[in-house]
Amino acid sequence: MVEWRWPNVGWARMNADERTLIKAAYLTQLRHGPFTEKTFEENIVKHDALANLISSKHLLQHQNASETRYTLSEEARRLIKVVLAGGVYDVLHVGHLAALTEAKSLGDVLVVVVATDITVETLKGRKPVVPEEDRRALVEGLKPVDMAILGYEDVGFGFEQVLAEVKPDIVAFGYDQENIEKIVVEIIQRHRLGIQVVRLSKFDHEKYASSRLLKQKLSEELN
Repeated sequence: MVEWRWPNVGWARMNADERTLIKAAYLTQLRHGPFTEKTFEENIVKHDALANLISSKHLLQHQNASETRYTLSEEARRLIKVVLAGGVYDVLHVGHLAALTEAKSLGDVLVVVVATDITVETLKGRKPVVPEEDRRALVEGLKPVDMAILGYEDVGFGFEQVLAEVKPDIVAFGYDQENIEKIVVEIIQRHRLGIQVVRLSKFDHEKYASSRLLKQKLSEELN
């Protein structure tokens, strides 16, 4: 087990509204990179949100000739805990929801990386039933998920790039993701990232049908 690098210094004294704004800034930056005031306001309703973050020194300003862009300060990033989970999610079922709900309970923000179609073929030797962008959108629509992103196909099935972009405090793996977990742990240790790795609970097969069983039942029904 590797200790995470972002201790939640000041977490107890931060109110819920401030945490919500920092989460919104983190997610906006993850999706858009350094962001404008307009981009941020599209992602949060509160009228004076940006001003509050600037006055609290939670945002850094980057001025160029035409506009000002913002990024979350490192100190502010330490005030929230980001959890990263991942999978194929070819046929969503209640077991996926249970795992992602458990993953979200570990922190403030849950980002899910969805395997690309090429990665699915590499891992499983077949094409996915549902295309990658549809799978990503469906996962992002689940209540526990704050953002779903597509993975990459390079080193460690793209996890090296994902870890660099998301900068999670915790990476949560399903009970059956041992092979991917080993790859990610090796990346974490090699780069000395200090990210905590957590194994999620094994779900009850009697209660939660697996993707494989669901596909089998659908095939039987259609035939």
